[in-house]
Amino acid sequence: MIKIYTYSHNRPDFIAHQYASMKKYIKDDFEFIVFNNERQGGDPGSGYSPERVQEIFKVCEELGIECIRVELDPELQFINGHIQFQGDSFVNGGSHACAYSFTWGWKHYISKNDCMSVIIDSDMFFIKDISFYEMMGDYNFSYIPCYRHVKNYVNEDDRGEFAFNYPWNGFVVANIPKMPNPHELSWGLGVFNGYSADVGSECMSYISKYKDQLKIKYLDQMSIQRDYPTPGDPHSVPDDGKTIEVGLNGSWPIHVTYDPDRNYIPPFNEFSIKIINVQESDKRAYPHQKERTNYWKYIRNCFQYMMEFSSKHKFPKPTFIDFIKVETDDDIKNAFVFHYKNASNSHSWMGEQYNVEKTKALYSVLNEYVYSENN
Repeated sequence: MIKIYTYSHNRPDFIAHQYASMKKYIKDDFEFIVFNNERQGGDPGSGYSPERVQEIFKVCEELGIECIRVELDPELQFINGHIQFQGDSFVNGGSHACAYSFTWGWKHYISKNDCMSVIIDSDMFFIKDISFYEMMGDYNFSYIPCYRHVKNYVNEDDRGEFAFNYPWNGFVVANIPKMPNPHELSWGLGVFNGYSADVGSECMSYISKYKDQLKIKYLDQMSIQRDYPTPGDPHSVPDDGKTIEVGLNGSWPIHVTYDPDRNYIPPFNEFSIKIINVQESDKRAYPHQKERTNYWKYIRNCFQYMMEFSSKHKFPKPTFIDFIKVETDDDIKNAFVFHYKNASNSHSWMGEQYNVEKTKALYSVLNEYVYSENN
């Protein structure tokens, strides 16, 4: 039996769809558990509604799945020197609220399991058959590595310098009985070599300590990010009608040339791609990836497929979606998770109408992949 956990706060309407996607595509026996994380002081983009606390419980009751309220543990009020809550309210916004909740859930539940355990964002949906026992094999930990860097890419002779990587909390598989002292792992924000990082960076202490005992299965998160100019957003693409931002693992954004009339990303050349952060070589972006002699063709094909996917399902611009796949798999069509991405609405351009249109596009995806008998 596998236990699968998600943290729900502002989109109770996603729970049933996520569960339906699990029942269709997960080939292992599993139990789905929802951590109810709606609380004042969380992500300001999604606001707070006390009614949603009971709505989350009600949805789970109707589905017959366990729902656990995230509580405020005095022992976790400070994580790495940062205060997490005061009274009955989170403080310091979404990242710290997320870090607290993941640390709390791991401490009180997940690390105590005697089975394989999965953590999945509440706006992720399965779109392909997956057996976690088969995927993991002899591995005991699986995640998407997010990188921080010391120096940016300049040119092929000066590709920048990585500082460290850490597990992104969005999708994690942990074979708890085979992990060394899993109770020692914590999901707070951390600082390493003078560089701060987001939720999950505190895991680096655990990973460094047990590097010889951890067998890590790497996943990759392929992203269509800003494919339309977003005024007021410091990360907006240029307003030239021919540049989009795609990315990998939340820490490798690149700008590429795009033909909107044909919904087409031309084959890459030295003039059609701009590397924003760091790239290890022309055979891979990150050290965890396998080397591919055709890396640029591989990357271009992945993003082209995703652009066609987003167009088919009529996602509003910026599209802002992810696919998740096993890193060593060369075919993006084997991605087994679709990520609606940022349902917390933390970006300025994620207004009410945008979210109505994006939810409608999600339903189109679900109708094809989850509720259609053809898949």
